[in-house]
Amino acid sequence: MVPSLRKEFFYLIAFALFLSIFMFSCAKKNNYTGTYVPHVEALPEYSETSIELKENGIGNWRIRNDEVPFRWDVRGEEIRLHTKSGGVIVGKIQGNTLEIVLQDRNIKYYKRVK
Repeated sequence: MVPSLRKEFFYLIAFALFLSIFMFSCAKKNNYTGTYVPHVEALPEYSETSIELKENGIGNWRIRNDEVPFRWDVRGEEIRLHTKSGGVIVGKIQGNTLEIVLQDRNIKYYKRVK
């Protein structure tokens, strides 16, 4: 192969690899998008709580009349919610259930409704 063709071939392979990784990560995010509500509906303090995960990696955590925006991404089997103050809340999604582990090791379960 001529050196310039090798270089072009390398760039083509690198671009194809980047594109496939990007497509895979977008497809994985789409699997998680939606609105999640507390799994335990019997407790009144959770009745007005929801977590919304949007396709663009932005989300909102609503509790009564308060709303906290965050960024989110998926790393392996974990979902990470990045707050504006720099905190990271780690969870995982299994089926239609979102499991969030809070700082005090308290685990909250949310189910997808949309």
